[in-house]
Amino acid sequence: MANRINTETLSGDRRYERSITIDRSKVKSIHELKKILAVKLGLPIERFDVVKMAEALVYENQEPVTSNTNLGNPIHIIVHPETRPVFDHLVTSAKDMIMDFEEEKRTVMSCGHGIVPDNLYDLCWNNLKDGAVQFQCPAIDTFNVRGNQKTCDEIWTLYELTVKAQLSADERILFEMRLSKNSIQKENGVQECPFCRCLSIRASEKNNRVRCLNCYKTKPDNAEFCWQCLHPWKVNAAADFCGNLECTTAKGLHMSQDILRTCAKKTIDQYRDVPAVRACPSCHALVEHERGCKRMPCKCKYQFCFVCLKPWRSDGCGYNSKCVSVAPCQVISQ
Repeated sequence: MANRINTETLSGDRRYERSITIDRSKVKSIHELKKILAVKLGLPIERFDVVKMAEALVYENQEPVTSNTNLGNPIHIIVHPETRPVFDHLVTSAKDMIMDFEEEKRTVMSCGHGIVPDNLYDLCWNNLKDGAVQFQCPAIDTFNVRGNQKTCDEIWTLYELTVKAQLSADERILFEMRLSKNSIQKENGVQECPFCRCLSIRASEKNNRVRCLNCYKTKPDNAEFCWQCLHPWKVNAAADFCGNLECTTAKGLHMSQDILRTCAKKTIDQYRDVPAVRACPSCHALVEHERGCKRMPCKCKYQFCFVCLKPWRSDGCGYNSKCVSVAPCQVISQ
């Protein structure tokens, strides 16, 4: 059955207001929907996203469209800029803090670190999706202005992000919406369920195990998550640790330390007795070396040498650099 739907941008840009007839029964995914909208809007499919207004998020391309999917009418979209240029006075020779091999122009942040605008946008948006209420620099602090701190952690304002990531008007509004939602949830002691995005509360402040009542109705075996790391609760027994190694609870740190201390040793390139598991020097998530060379990219986009643990860049370690020694088992702390 054909439906008449309208499109609007968050910023009210009338250039992208359309009235479109589509057959919802034939649209099986967000990607298929975006292909239809792209033709009507005259935009490449990568230039816009469909917004989940209630959650202040965007639909991923692979998400299915079912009879229960509430796209809304009008369908709200955000339009991304065609490019994200760097102003001449902000160009820096500093390496990209996330991917040091980037050759595109980098913009200098207020803390002095450099980053490609596209990477800046991805970094901050991913943090917002994970519940962040502010933007912090994740770069290793090579300027030594904060004592022994391993990461910079300088706070960036939304205004700085708008200028240096060249946010479109739609992106700026979506960022504000998500920031507000994250702040409200934090103040009211609620968390978004990572499965269905409904708001949940925990039984007590000391209990990190949360059951989403909405998920429990349909998937009782997969309805619990950890209050701290927002990952599925993996431990079935009555434990105070969720079972996710990247969790920041004290028990999680103890378990991570045990794994680092007792993991097997292996040979990487010409280096022997290298611990097979390392903690990322940036985000402290555990990373296991399965195969390949000593270069290790973490899921947080930080890259380091698995042998000596130096950052993978010109002033750290690289393919043409020989490691002076194999770094010992790491000691992690809160």
